[in-house]
Amino acid sequence: MGAARPRPEQTPLPAPAAPLPPEITERLLGQVDRMADVLARRLAAEIQLPAGFRSQAYLRSVVRACRDGVGALVLQLHDQRRHHTAELARLGRAGERQAEMGVPLEVLLSAYRLAARVVWQEVIGEASRVGELEPATVLAVSEQVLDYLDQISGAVGRAYLETRERLMRQRDRDRNQVLQRLLVGDVADEVRRLAASLELDLTPPYRVLACSVPLGVDAEPILEAAWSGSRALLVSDEPGTWIALLRGDADVARLAREGAAAVERARGDGAAGLPLRVGFGPPAARLEDIAGAARRARRALSTGTRLDPDAPLHDEREVGIFAALGSDPDELRAHVEQVLGPLLHVGRTRSSMLLDTLEALVSSRGVNEAAAQLGIHRHTVVYRVQRLRDLLGVDLDDPGQRHRLWLALQAARLLQ
Repeated sequence: MGAARPRPEQTPLPAPAAPLPPEITERLLGQVDRMADVLARRLAAEIQLPAGFRSQAYLRSVVRACRDGVGALVLQLHDQRRHHTAELARLGRAGERQAEMGVPLEVLLSAYRLAARVVWQEVIGEASRVGELEPATVLAVSEQVLDYLDQISGAVGRAYLETRERLMRQRDRDRNQVLQRLLVGDVADEVRRLAASLELDLTPPYRVLACSVPLGVDAEPILEAAWSGSRALLVSDEPGTWIALLRGDADVARLAREGAAAVERARGDGAAGLPLRVGFGPPAARLEDIAGAARRARRALSTGTRLDPDAPLHDEREVGIFAALGSDPDELRAHVEQVLGPLLHVGRTRSSMLLDTLEALVSSRGVNEAAAQLGIHRHTVVYRVQRLRDLLGVDLDDPGQRHRLWLALQAARLLQ
């Protein structure tokens, strides 16, 4: 709230039934500094300010704001005029300054509630010292004072919220910039300084996860809340994919389950597909290792999802070899054609049926288990085994041949 400013041209208020006499408002104009000091002392004594806001500089700014606001109110009472839009905007800028300094909104609102009581007491008290006031005058002045403070607190609150939203957007942009730069291997001092200014704790080791969520799900707040105990930092990687940095000792399997449950709740019942897929690699022991760990986590997610679409978690140690194979799709395609070629050219329906049977055979311990896995009769599997032998010219009882066929089936998945 500074000294009273020049009076802008405004529309006069309708004359109240019993306004304050001019001699009282003249006296109030001379009491602006005293009333502002009283208000500032009450605010300092009764409002629970965070420790960081007890500095002399901040308290002086409170006194200035009080003087500015009280002066504007007394001018309005003296001139019997309406609130001026430009004046409200100027006084509302106090909210911008409070937001920029990080004053909590609840503190600001408490201050204006206290200010309403103190200013009313000061104005009515000064008037009472010069004689008995008519009840109509007390009522009219009370309405003016409270209306004024309501207008000011509204302007301050709007300015505060708009500024805080702008600052939060900027903070989010700066935070994402830090994380994006880490993901490309940039650990320069500038990045560390920016992280420190954001109070962003960059203390390795980290578990780096690549997370895939259904499109349309706002994964960042959901996963940050679900993984808050693991100091989660998330940054968007590409549509539907996020990179998460977690504490080095994080239990990845447990967090994947908890994250999937949180995403499932957020997207609602009846949605198809897995709510969350996670790929991960080795921990990043240093900030310099984050970029490499992120690449391996992405590779685990991409490769693992193609190999086993129904699995929620993919470890780069288990699927990394397939990612290496998939780096040369022409060679991979030639290998699949060489091993499985005859199966791929017998018609779509029969090919799918025989490939499913072959998959069940090479991943089980025999015909009975394969039949149970497929949900068909054992004799049907025996018939198909003979058909597979005829087409492929292989002995499905030979462990070496079974392994070769299993590897070709995985390669075919990578090519899909």
